[in-house]
Amino acid sequence: MRLIERLAFRFLLLILAVSVLGFLKVFTAYSSSGWEVDVFTQKETFSGVGLGVPSDAFAPHEEVVLFAYVSYNLAPVQNILVSFEVFGPRNPLHNVTFSFVDETDDDGVARTNFTIPWPDEKPETVVFGYWSVVASIENASDHLVFRVGWIVEIASLSVIDEDPPQGGYLNVQVSVMTNAMMPKNATLAFVLFDCERRVIGSFVEELSVDSNGVNFSRRFSIPKWAAVGLGTVNASIYFSTGAPYGPGCSTTFVISLMGDLDGDNKVDIKDVALVIAAFGSYPGHCRWNPRADSNKDYVVNVKDVALVSKNYGKTYP
Repeated sequence: MRLIERLAFRFLLLILAVSVLGFLKVFTAYSSSGWEVDVFTQKETFSGVGLGVPSDAFAPHEEVVLFAYVSYNLAPVQNILVSFEVFGPRNPLHNVTFSFVDETDDDGVARTNFTIPWPDEKPETVVFGYWSVVASIENASDHLVFRVGWIVEIASLSVIDEDPPQGGYLNVQVSVMTNAMMPKNATLAFVLFDCERRVIGSFVEELSVDSNGVNFSRRFSIPKWAAVGLGTVNASIYFSTGAPYGPGCSTTFVISLMGDLDGDNKVDIKDVALVIAAFGSYPGHCRWNPRADSNKDYVVNVKDVALVSKNYGKTYP
């Protein structure tokens, strides 16, 4: 009888030990995962899914949709209140902040939304830069960062030949960049005006812009009838739909009098002497003088002589 009691007691101890070990195993797995909240945006591919992962960029006036996935032991949890705190970039004018609260749905997701503001006073100073979002529940939080700026923008615009003559050439260079993580397709457009605001040239180019940016150059022919004086190059960047990505930019150049090689606003014997002295030369030649190359074709020949002769005696203004 005592043997049976000892065996029964040992059996009960064994059952108790197995139960305790099973409980410890479940408790360890349960507590090691614990509470988690993951905040992300609607941007596909680079939405910020994953703890501490950044989101792709947003543009001014664009809607931002925030999601927060709440889980416990890797399983979604419903009916949990989530607070969203949004902080704009720090600046000397006004630091933008928003606060929202939402409850998780059947999938364990809370959500809210807002539109990137565009204040009247120095909006780029207030809005452009890195924004941060903190999504919090009682036992966990997550931090998300995204950038706000023009998704595609013209970073620089310059002209190489600042004073091309009538009938000469103007070389334009532009750098285009994107704040997005994914490559963006864009349409780059140039329009050239003379000082009388007459269009003297235009060009459109389709670009694919990635994080390395794009450098683009274009050579424009200045019409012989273009007005002498201050000209303008306008550059703009567009979506494929024709809507602008952001503001365009411009730079100026001077259309000089055809044949005025020394820049004194008149075509006279001094200009004739310059072209004769450099006649037959080209870049690298001992007599090369770029001012004598009236049409900017990188050789001084009869065409340059003809341009000087045609306008001989003319002055500007």
